[in-house]
Formats: sequence, C-alpha cells, structure tokens
Amino acid sequence: MPDVPVASPSLSRRTALAGLGTAGAGMALAATARHASAQDATPSAMAAHPIVGTWIIDRDITTATEAPSIVVVTADGGVIDPSQGVAGAWQATGPRTVAWTLVGTLPENGGTIVVRSTPEVDETGTNLTGTYTVTIVAPDGSVMATIPGDSTGVRLPIEPVEAGGTPLPGIPTWTPVPPADATPTS
Repeated sequence: MPDVPVASPSLSRRTALAGLGTAGAGMALAATARHASAQDATPSAMAAHPIVGTWIIDRDITTATEAPSIVVVTADGGVIDPSQGVAGAWQATGPRTVAWTLVGTLPENGGTIVVRSTPEVDETGTNLTGTYTVTIVAPDGSVMATIPGDSTGVRLPIEPVEAGGTPLPGIPTWTPVPPADATPTS
C-alpha cells in the first residue's frame, strides 16, 4: 500500500485505510453499453443481480496487515460496511458488474472518506474482484489524499450450527500492525 500524503497530522494512515473495506469490494471495471441506475431499475431486477448479498472483502491484497471488511449489498440499491462505518449506493453496469459509492466521516478530523469502486462478480456468483479509489476529504472540502487499490471478495457462506468452533471459510488471515504511537510492553 502506498504511503498516504496527509495535510493534517490528525489523520492517521490507519484511519485512511479504514475506508478501504468497502472499496475492497471495489473492483474490475467492465465496460458495457447498458447502465441501469438503482433508481431506474426494477426492484426484481436489482434483487436478481449477483452482487446482492453479504461479502467478505480483502481490500489489501498486496499485504496481509488489514482486517477484512464485511459488506452488505441490498436489493434496493444500498451498500453498507458496518465494519468500517460507511454506507452508500450501487447501480448495475452489466449482468455481473456494478458501480458503487460509499461515504463516511472521519472522527479524527471531521472530514469525510469517499470510496468509489466497480466490482465484478464471477460466473459462480461467489467471488468478486476489481479496483477502487479512496478519497480523503478535509472538512473544508480540500482533498487530502487519494488511494487506489485492488480487492478480492467472497460471498459470506451459510454455515450449520455444528460448524461452531471452526474458522469461517473465506475470512483471510492478517497480521495487525500496532498504531505508530503504541508503546510496547515488556
């Protein structure tokens, strides 16, 4: 992940990367002649799109230091990433592709984070891939940083109660990076 240029010392890289979760689902741009917006599409057509559902998104596929995001894509055009505290809207751009935009606030400085992505769901309907951008915006509207990235995702599986005590398939592993100001204990 590239270093994030920061205009304010109160914005940490960890905060900037927190918004990447939903972007993580952000993905491969597929060109298509037909664009259907969430507001123009029929509810049944949107409900049948393979993007609808809950996804485990690995937004940092080059290093394993960020936890995955859990992204919920609704049949009425909503996108929610409760793990990152962002929400937004999506629209179909093709039979297996969408565009979405998510937004959230940055408690450290009162700014916003905007995630734009174009995920593509594979033929099986269980995986997605693509690219995204995250834009960090200061309270005065100035852009503090833009971070591009690639992500992968897997549909959240339904598991029987008997699977209790085992890891959930699809959750990638990672090694948390302590905050820069953390003091080691010995």
